[in-house]
Amino acid sequence: MLRAPTILLLASVLLSTCCTRSAPVSAAGQSSPDQSAPSTTALSPADDQQKLQGTWKMDSAVLNGQPLMNDVRWVFDGDSVTVVMNGNYQGGVKSHYELGTGESPNTILIKSFDNPLASQGYYGGSYTGIYNLSGDKLRVCYDMTGRQYPKSFDAGKGSLRMTYQFTRETTEQHAAGA
Repeated sequence: MLRAPTILLLASVLLSTCCTRSAPVSAAGQSSPDQSAPSTTALSPADDQQKLQGTWKMDSAVLNGQPLMNDVRWVFDGDSVTVVMNGNYQGGVKSHYELGTGESPNTILIKSFDNPLASQGYYGGSYTGIYNLSGDKLRVCYDMTGRQYPKSFDAGKGSLRMTYQFTRETTEQHAAGA
């Protein structure tokens, strides 16, 4: 059985190095999401991008059906997000992200690197996900293969998905390393 730090490290490595050959990603034409999908949408991606700015501390996570707990933070700064583990801000993995809002569920594309094989049909270096932002709570589910946008926040066994629950970290908490 893998321990939580090992699984989170694996997820970080996959986030930064994964390449697979698949059909192009498309959020259009998917069937309507199930009951676990978010029920609210933002007015525009720029609205949510502004609301995301700052540090978000992980409350819980599930990777492919396995619950995980560790000290993980996502730091949003402009159009980039840095994944920080165990307070190591210098060693965080920085990626570009793009939001899609207005359709339910809201989508997030996290792009860690440009894939040199993309023109040959290989996809990787990016993760397709959905999110729900409600006040100081953020919920994210992404497909670790980057092949499709999830329709729900389910990361059950065999799904190759990861879900996160975050709470916004205040400036005081961030400074104290809480």
